[in-house]
Amino acid sequence: MPNARHCPALISLVHVQHPRQHHWWLADGGFPQHIASLLGAPLRATAQAARSLDELHQVFAPLPPLGAAEANPAGDQACYRYLIRLRARGAEVCCWRRYPEGIGWQRRCGPMPVELFVRRFSGPQRASS
Repeated sequence: MPNARHCPALISLVHVQHPRQHHWWLADGGFPQHIASLLGAPLRATAQAARSLDELHQVFAPLPPLGAAEANPAGDQACYRYLIRLRARGAEVCCWRRYPEGIGWQRRCGPMPVELFVRRFSGPQRASS
């Protein structure tokens, strides 16, 4: 299990009307504050959250994409897992954290609208989250 300073994350995006899932790997800094910062970029730029598949792809474009076959093994290395679901009314986020004590995946938050996730986790990144 990675230490608190090196905390990778697996980010998965599912659109309820499309069968294909999309996955990205964040090798370091997978804390909710960092993901909120990424997801908050469209809000800061346009006052609108990313609401489409293309907009969310742009948000995560700097991160390495993973194929479906790579996502499961990557999840074994992650401290955090994020599921972003696109629905007709917008995107929502769920977050789980795996603690070093070996107690398995624990829900950290969600499902919640992207805007609420960004508000809740905005601010400085903290390694103790």
